[in-house]
Amino acid sequence: MTDKEKFKEALKMCYGFKENTIFLKKNRLTAEERNSGVVFRNFPAPWIKKTCEILKKVEGKTVVEIGSSRSEITKRCVHYFEDCENLTPLDAPPCCEDGHATYFFEMNGFDTHTVDIDSRCKVEIEKGYKHHLKRPIPENLKIYTEDGIEFLKNFEGKIDLLYLDGWDVGTNNYKEKHLEAFKAAQDKLSEFHIISVDDTDFIETVGGKDGLLYPYLIDNGYVRVIWGRQTIFLKIV
Repeated sequence: MTDKEKFKEALKMCYGFKENTIFLKKNRLTAEERNSGVVFRNFPAPWIKKTCEILKKVEGKTVVEIGSSRSEITKRCVHYFEDCENLTPLDAPPCCEDGHATYFFEMNGFDTHTVDIDSRCKVEIEKGYKHHLKRPIPENLKIYTEDGIEFLKNFEGKIDLLYLDGWDVGTNNYKEKHLEAFKAAQDKLSEFHIISVDDTDFIETVGGKDGLLYPYLIDNGYVRVIWGRQTIFLKIV
């Protein structure tokens, strides 16, 4: 499949993806808001699942995730991911707001490199495999505890999917850090690749993790194909 064919196939797969995203005015919902069913935040599962489907279709292999999963995955989380088109966040455990992307990239067979400066992420991921998935850390998953930008600067190889989910919304320079992370990876990206950014469901007064990255990518020839809780970009080939 040529790069142009990959781009066309990816575009076709994005057609019809619809999630009624609630765009938030603040960083966090209260427990009462989250449990009421009236005000809720979308969980990332539908976006992650679609990203995996696209990456498989275009024969992508290598995923670099900046910002690792922070909580153990359970069998109920896997069920929600597998049937998320027919379920809502109220059907999922609260931990699924984290997304558990690390696990799902690995489960879909991608060579997954996940990076987080917080050492607790590695501990939680290992616990998820040991306590719930009942299997050792797979060979196609590599877990790193270091700064994501420095990791990208030193990464060897080509990246098919760059998944940006580091620096929490509201923390110091979080928008600048996500832009800097992309720039650090820019010369490591495959000819055809996908950029996915989590936590983009905030109105402008707060601004998501793509606050500075979005205009930069558009200026550099990317197409925004899916948006909401997460935003997915493809490069025009």
